[in-house]
Formats: sequence, C-alpha cells, structure tokens
Amino acid sequence: MDKFPWWNETQKKLADEVEAFADQHYPDAEEAAWKKQTPWKVLNAIKEKGWFGALIPKKYGGLREELAITGACIINEGASRLGVVGTIYGGSMFGGAHQIETFGTDEQRKKWLPAMATGEKIGAICITEPPVGSDAAAVATEAKLEGDEYIITGKKRFTTSLGIADIYMFYARTSEDPKDRAANRHLTAFIIEKGMKGFTVEKINELCGGDGLLNGYLNLDGVRVPVSNRLAGEGDGWTIMMSGLNVERTIASSQLLGLMRESIRFAHFHSQRRVQFGQPTFLAQTNQFKIADMIMRLKTSRLLVYYAAHLLDIGGGGPYGPVIEATVAKLLTSESFVWTSANAMQVMGGDGWTKFYPVEAAYRASKVTEIAAGTSEVMRMILYRLGTRLMEGEIQPPRRVIHPELRVPIDRFDQVPESEKLKISEDNVLKLLAEDYRVNPGLYMSREDLLRYLKGTEEELDEVLMELEEKKLAVLSRDRRGVIKLANATYIGLKKAHPLEYYQYYPEWVNMDELF
Repeated sequence: MDKFPWWNETQKKLADEVEAFADQHYPDAEEAAWKKQTPWKVLNAIKEKGWFGALIPKKYGGLREELAITGACIINEGASRLGVVGTIYGGSMFGGAHQIETFGTDEQRKKWLPAMATGEKIGAICITEPPVGSDAAAVATEAKLEGDEYIITGKKRFTTSLGIADIYMFYARTSEDPKDRAANRHLTAFIIEKGMKGFTVEKINELCGGDGLLNGYLNLDGVRVPVSNRLAGEGDGWTIMMSGLNVERTIASSQLLGLMRESIRFAHFHSQRRVQFGQPTFLAQTNQFKIADMIMRLKTSRLLVYYAAHLLDIGGGGPYGPVIEATVAKLLTSESFVWTSANAMQVMGGDGWTKFYPVEAAYRASKVTEIAAGTSEVMRMILYRLGTRLMEGEIQPPRRVIHPELRVPIDRFDQVPESEKLKISEDNVLKLLAEDYRVNPGLYMSREDLLRYLKGTEEELDEVLMELEEKKLAVLSRDRRGVIKLANATYIGLKKAHPLEYYQYYPEWVNMDELF
C-alpha cells in the first residue's frame, strides 16, 4: 500500500500491518464468501487488533489520536480485499462510532464507545426507507415523545450488517411543522439497540454482489427508545446525517481502493500467463492500455480519498466540512471501480467471468457503489449546486469588451469605474444589450451583468427591461416565480441601437471580393 507523505508514522506502519493482515486472512475471507457466511474469523481478528476503535478516543478505549479517519481508511482499504469485511468494518465506523463521538454526551460516549472500540458492538447506518432513497430529508419513520421515551414506528431498508450489528444509527421524523421542514429541523437522530422490543429484521435482500452480506429491511413497531438514546437535540438529525455522510463517503470510498487493486492484480497476473496467437496477452497494447488506465484511476482515486480523509481529520473544508472533497472522492472512486473491475474482467476474458477468480465478485460488487451513500447523479447535483457556490469567487464571469484596435472580444476582470457607469434608461440598456451581442452573440445578459455597467436599482432596471420587451426590442427570460433573470436584444433592438456597420467584422485575410 502506497503511503502518503502527510501520514504520521503510526499510520504508515499501519499500512504495512494491514497489508500483511489481508494477505494472511485472504483464504479465510474467500472461504466465507463461497459459503455466503459472515466472515467472523476475520472480523474477530480485526477486533483483536483494536482497529474498530480507529475513530474512538483513547479515553474510551480507541485509537483516534493516532489513527483517526485516515487510519480508518487505511484499514478499510486493506480489509476490503477480504470480501464483505470492509463493508462491515466501514459501516461500523460511520454507523454510530463517528456520530456518537462527535455529537454524543459524555454519558453516551461512555455507554457505547468502549464496546464499539473493541468490536464487541458493531454499528450500522439506517437512512433509506421503502419510499425514501436519495431524498433523505423525506424520512417517513416517526418518533413521538411520550414522557421520557420516544415511540418510533416505521421501516428502514438497505441497512447493512442486519442482525450482526448491535447499534443502529437511526433517523426519524419528529416534526410535521412546515417551518421545521423548510429549516431541516424535522429530523432527529437516535441510537436504537439490538433487542429493543418491537425492533425486528423483516427481510434479507438477495444482492447482486457482497456474497454473505446481511443487508435488508428493519421493522419498528412502536419501539420505545429512551430520550437518553437521542443524539444532540430534537431537530438536529439533519445536521448529524450530513456530518456522517462526509465521513461515510470518504471511508466507503477507501473500501473501493483495495478492490481496485485486486482487480489490477489479477488482470496483470492473468495477462502475463495467458497465451493467445502465440504470445502472452499482456503484449497486446489494448490490454496494456487497459491496465495503464486502471492504474491511473486507482492512483487518482487514492489521492482524492486520502485528501478528503486528511481534511476531515484536521477539521478543514470550510463551513460545510470537506463536502466537496468527500463528494468528488466518492463519485470518481465509485465510477473508477466500476470501470476497473469491468475492464479487468475484459483483460482476463472468459476466466474473469467465472467465480474462480475474485474479479467477478468485484465486478458484481461495483455497481452498488454508484448508488449507496449517494448516487452518482446526486453527487453531481451536490457538486454543481454547492461547488459553484463555494467556488463563486474563483469563477466570477469576465467583463467582455471589444478591443478598439483588433475589434475582437477580450476578457477583463476589473470593475467598471463608477465614473463610466450609465444611468438606467431604455437607450442605455439597449446599447448594453447590443454591445453584448458583439462579444457574446449567442448569449443573454443577466441582470447582474447589466447592473455592472449601470447606476440604479434592480427595480428600475426591471421596469426598463419590461418596456423594451413590450416594444419588442428585447426578449426576457424569467424563472418559475416570474422574476426576470436574463435579457437579449431582438433584431429590431439591435437595429435601433446601431447601424449594421457597427456589428460587422471581417478578418484581414478575407478576400472582400468573395463576399456580398
């Protein structure tokens, strides 16, 4: 396992230890996968190492001060080579350990973290419901306060480590007030414990991948949960969920790194020993290029994952935490894993398609990584909406003007001097729209673009724009609420603003005799 220079010495030593551990227990994991059994032999060995305590402070029996999220990722990268072990391990990290350590009271930490640190108690995350997937804010499971208990009723699905987990990180609706919903104050976080009356496993899913992984549905029939099992305050569930998702997406992404390495390992191994057309198949450039691209995707993914982990460890990433970095890591790594496992199978041909090589299992397991912990589509939504907002200062639009000598558009990033700003009037606004036609002939101008050059208020500008629209001198684009967002000069407007010669441009190399 490659080590990054910003890792501490303990983390670097851990990487070597984890690799040796994975090599040692590989046969045990493969045996469990063939039998579709929970790999208890490997999980118990991880418990003995104390690695379940990677996110838990020393005072509660953990190793957080030395390992932290980076250490949990290192462990999970190695453990993921061992079938579903990485999924179970990672699920415990972001299915209770992180949330309790970050948002729990000292009493709650004392109650649960020591047992989680030793692996005596395993955690699981419960967000998805039968009618609720990517729209996590639409959680329908209800929690009603009665005295010093909450009565929780509802169902969860696609919960991993069903049955073997002891602590279930749960989110339920505690308010129907539209104001709370608008402010994301309608959800509350709870720890629900295995054995609580009315809390049962309803169904186990038959999955495409993850042989032997217990994943399925939970039913909660009036489960009485003490107020002492609530994390933070009522209505803080969304905040806790979002914090947990940054950690989940980072640690879950680390799991894919080990599986990508295994895919490369077996594609390379097989292609050096498989002979076709009189030579080993690795000599075919198509196979070399495939393996080269696998390595490229793995190296890039590792950089993203461990950078996100580093930011989480140092509290970086801005007011939302490293949401962009965690999102990018999850998106790129999951899609890289799908591509890598598929192409590893392609390099291996028919052998890769059989269950006698682990690449087939990696391929089956890969698809869910583009769905779980946020679909690739949702990841892109986050990147666009939040990314463009956070990068606003870096991607400010240029001020495009015509060069007086060259008569072509050039880009400027300075402000329009106040002395050069124009009074808001029909003529001035129309001239600005006409000038924009010269530099951006296929685009509309935004209200913000116009106001950069004008003196006055938005209301005054809107009044003038509507007058230009009524006179068919401009076309306006409005949002769903009817607010003017963009404006463009019509043919009539351009003609009124300037004669045709103003807009004409012919490069010097053009033979004018060939034009009309």
